[in-house]
Amino acid sequence: MPRSGKGFRAVLALLAVLAAAESRPASAVASGARISAVLVRVEGEEIRPDLRSLVPIADGDPFLPVRIDEAVKRINETGLFSDIEVRAEGEEDVRLTFLLTRKLFTRRISFSGEVPVSRKRLLSGLYALRPETEFSEPRLRRAEEELRENLRREGFFDARATGRAVPDPARRFVDLEFTVEAGRRFSVRNIEFRGGLGEVQAKAVKSLATRPGRPYRPAVLESDLDVIRAAYRAAGYPRADVAVQTRFFRAADASVGLVLGVDPRERIRITIRGAEVPESLVRPLWEERIFEEWGLKQAEAAILTSLRRKGHVFAVVRSSIEREAGDLHIIHQVDPGPKIRISSVVFEGLTAFSEAEIRRRIGLAPRLPLFGSVSGDQLFAAPEEVETLYEREGYPDAGVTLQFRERGDGYQAVFVIDEGPVRTIRSVVFRNISLVPENDLRRDLECRESGPYEPGRVRRDAERLESRYLNGGIRGTAVAGRAEALDDGRFDVFFDIQEGTPVRIDKIVVSGNAVTRRDVIDRALLLREGDPARADLILESKRRLEKLGVFVEVKIEEILSTESGRETLVVSLREGARNYAGLGVGLETKNEPMTFEIWNNVIRPRFSAEFIRGNMLGRAAQLSLIGQFSLKEKRAVASWESPAFFGLPFQSSVNAWLEREERVSYGFDRRGFSLSGFRSIGPDWTSLTTLRFARTTLYFLEVEESEIDRQHYPYSATSLSESLIWDARDDSFNPTRGLFFSAVLEWAYPLFKVESDYLKSFVKFQYFQPIGGRILLLGTFRSGLGMGRIPIHERFFAGGSGTFRGRRFDDLGPKDAKSGKPVGGKALILFNIDAQIAPFSSLPGLSLAVFYDRGNVFASRKDVGFDALEDALGFGFRYKTPLGPLRVDLGWNLDPSAGGRGPRLYVTIGNVF
Repeated sequence: MPRSGKGFRAVLALLAVLAAAESRPASAVASGARISAVLVRVEGEEIRPDLRSLVPIADGDPFLPVRIDEAVKRINETGLFSDIEVRAEGEEDVRLTFLLTRKLFTRRISFSGEVPVSRKRLLSGLYALRPETEFSEPRLRRAEEELRENLRREGFFDARATGRAVPDPARRFVDLEFTVEAGRRFSVRNIEFRGGLGEVQAKAVKSLATRPGRPYRPAVLESDLDVIRAAYRAAGYPRADVAVQTRFFRAADASVGLVLGVDPRERIRITIRGAEVPESLVRPLWEERIFEEWGLKQAEAAILTSLRRKGHVFAVVRSSIEREAGDLHIIHQVDPGPKIRISSVVFEGLTAFSEAEIRRRIGLAPRLPLFGSVSGDQLFAAPEEVETLYEREGYPDAGVTLQFRERGDGYQAVFVIDEGPVRTIRSVVFRNISLVPENDLRRDLECRESGPYEPGRVRRDAERLESRYLNGGIRGTAVAGRAEALDDGRFDVFFDIQEGTPVRIDKIVVSGNAVTRRDVIDRALLLREGDPARADLILESKRRLEKLGVFVEVKIEEILSTESGRETLVVSLREGARNYAGLGVGLETKNEPMTFEIWNNVIRPRFSAEFIRGNMLGRAAQLSLIGQFSLKEKRAVASWESPAFFGLPFQSSVNAWLEREERVSYGFDRRGFSLSGFRSIGPDWTSLTTLRFARTTLYFLEVEESEIDRQHYPYSATSLSESLIWDARDDSFNPTRGLFFSAVLEWAYPLFKVESDYLKSFVKFQYFQPIGGRILLLGTFRSGLGMGRIPIHERFFAGGSGTFRGRRFDDLGPKDAKSGKPVGGKALILFNIDAQIAPFSSLPGLSLAVFYDRGNVFASRKDVGFDALEDALGFGFRYKTPLGPLRVDLGWNLDPSAGGRGPRLYVTIGNVF
């Protein structure tokens, strides 16, 4: 964030002090004037002791301008203050006062007066000041000019805009109020073209928004110029120059005449002969002036890539340029060759790598029977990737040749590899080290004795060593890596190290926490006063503060002290808004659609409302109130989330809820309370412990009552559950690679004489693997087991879009003998496999899918058997949204006893869970 204003004021403050020192009698300075007192005030108030430590001057110190210079610089480096003023009073006994003004940030921007355009459009032209940006008076003046320019672009050439700042120093915010006077607007009198092609301009004029009689708006005229350029581009003149030559303003009738100059320049014609390749593939290359030879090579590469992707791996392109009067004719003569099928890919000459490893390292997956052959463009890109891989592993002279050999009804792609000699490292030597043990320095290096030598490894290891010193609290270390070649192809690697200075944290200064308690901030910080200034812990502390979710900006600055080996850690925070409210409206069907005629199903609205109050009591806690209403469920939830649990270092959540839900076989009312604790137990691993109490009443039951359902009405349960979660996916909502695993064990026991007495476990595993760039494989396995007296509302159910896409919702598994409705079970097994293919590079969010589901629900554990699993097969499409993929699936149940094979249509958002 710019600090120009603050830096300028700090320099002025320093010059003022120096001037005051020079104006003193020489005898006063020579006789040793001393500082009698040092005061530091922020907005006129005495500051906290930790902020006072930023001024390294004590009472009784000699009055030396150089010391004041150092103090001003240290305060300036913190980035906390927008203005610094230093006052020196007295001759022999000097009283120093530092007057500091905190930075303020823009909170709200409002407009009043004659505002002729929308607020959104006015804000779009503001750059100097926007919500959440730093405020200063010079920025306010620039914002006024930007508003005037924005209004001029809308046609108000006499517009005025005056800004006023309403500060809230306690919260470090400023609200801006702009008063706008638009003034008069001119209308278009006439439009004249000079130059150009009449037939092209005649068509373009019909689409222009700027016309005689309409208001003159320069911003709209700019868009109209783009319309004219597009018309020339479509006519074959992509380099046409279109601009406003003259504007004739007439004050008498407030009108303006426009003269537009057009220079079509040369017409560009592109001809592609011999193959069906769209001209649009190469035309964008010629819209600007380029080196023609380079343009031909780029166009040939694009054509070859397109043809190879379609199977024409032997395609050849020859290009030329012909010039005629005013025309540039680009000709691509294509010989596509036969369209072939790549049946297999093999590697010859491999000794340094296995074939499986080299495929994995360059991303060249084996062919899958369901998805055709390997793409030709991948094959031609692979040699360079393999050579790069070899170079990184110490084979600088490796060469790769791609050959094609006919094999039956297809061709075999053969990568013939000449590995060449390997370079290795004989020794790794560290020079001039004393602060860090040598074994610690060697631990994470790529350069190892007897390992491969590659210059990039030496460079990266030098950077790692510097980071190692920084993370050890040592500042100013410089590492130079070099290598000396031996006669036998080996190298000695040397790291010449100039060690810096060990630095410890003298003070920790926290600023900007108007609401957040200091102990909450200290808990997030991994460093304390006196600790080594480890760079990795400073960075992790910043991440932990950001993770609290109450700050819109977190900065941690290191300010070196005048005392060697000490520094002040300045934590600058900016708190965000604390209130959030949201409303949601959607549609749902009471039953799953049975045909493509979704409009014939009963569709009714679904509502949700949410209110969140953040940073409760200054403890970074969050209170949430959520309500949902639909045909099948009504729910109200109150939640309290805190980053700590009674001072213990794990997140906690307290929830209370009321809900009514309608299932296929039963409906229930439930009220409950839960206490949960979250704790990270390793990379990507989370532990979740939950204590829950719930009281459930069935308001209808369309199956025969079980013993537990008949005896206990309503049914109360207390349970303790432990969950382990491992999430190694690259994205939680739209994953494209990685793994997910979760295991839950729930014990419902008869505490407080409630009816619950059962044990349940549930395991889920998901796998996401991209293949070849356009194919994504997804696999999900789920297993549930229960024992004891489990009521119907706690049993396992499956069927529907999220579990088994060959049955209706909840319809998989045991049925009631009389009603035929599902009764759930004590065991569950589910497998889901999806293969998604992105067919269009222009629509990366769209993919086609085929899927296979297998699974069942069992009445008891003894009934579990793989021969009793049902199968479903289907296809559909996916479209990525911020909340997960929109899925439309059509599935068939392959089990003849399922009461009809289908098809069944499923529409939902999110992955198969």
